[in-house]
Amino acid sequence: MIALRGSMIALRGSMIALRGSMIALRGSMIALRGSMSAHLRVLGDRRGFSLTELLVSCGVLGMVLAAVGGVLATGSQVSQDGDSRAQAQQAARAGMIMEEDLRLAGAGFPPAAIKITAATPTSISFWADLTAASTSLTANANVNDMTLNVANASGFTAGDTIYLINTDQFSTVTVGSASGTVITIGAPGVPVAYSQGVQVGRPKLIRFVWDNVSTIFKDAGMGAGLQPLATGVTACALTYFDANDVVIPAVSLPGNLGNIRRIVVTMTAQSAGTQEQRTFSLTSSVRPRNL
Repeated sequence: MIALRGSMIALRGSMIALRGSMIALRGSMIALRGSMSAHLRVLGDRRGFSLTELLVSCGVLGMVLAAVGGVLATGSQVSQDGDSRAQAQQAARAGMIMEEDLRLAGAGFPPAAIKITAATPTSISFWADLTAASTSLTANANVNDMTLNVANASGFTAGDTIYLINTDQFSTVTVGSASGTVITIGAPGVPVAYSQGVQVGRPKLIRFVWDNVSTIFKDAGMGAGLQPLATGVTACALTYFDANDVVIPAVSLPGNLGNIRRIVVTMTAQSAGTQEQRTFSLTSSVRPRNL
């Protein structure tokens, strides 16, 4: 009974609290109603804009929009100009890979042999080891030996033509297999004896060709043939000089390939597209260390 009486007292307290909440809610509703009435009275008294005010507002808005549009147009033009300039510079720099490769002309190739095999004002072919695969003998190679012990054979693959180079004397052999520090070659083996320390060269025939339109092609000598190196190249000229730094005329190049000592590369690249086109020109003088 005592517990039941306590529950009744608690229930009565809850009802009183609920009644208080209802009273507070009613007061809030009355206050809200008064606020809305005041707001409606203000709206009823508010006047509209006059024609003069509307015209002035429209004029000011028009000037603001025109200014914003001008800023956006200028920003777009600057962005296009920057993109076009970057495209032209990138094409020119990509084409100048030719300069870096030309500096290695003759690397890994016998000094007594002619390194440049063809040269025109728009193309050139030369022997070079662009990947520094060439190595050296770590043991003597005797006549008819079919195994070469070298410092590093990682850059050689089956089928490669390699050169055993001892100053002006050299021999060519074909790689059968290569692994670690051992290269095997095909029969009849080493044609003449070579001593420890002799260079084992692995050059490739490198070619650069400009198509006289817009693209420079490169053949890295790895069997893939000519591949696009740079596009957007609108001009490319190769000029050749002899040991006296005298220009070799184009008509005389076939008979003077062994006399080339310096090459000047001049190139002009243009950005793609028809708007905001930009051009970028580079000129570089190359004196290959192995010529």
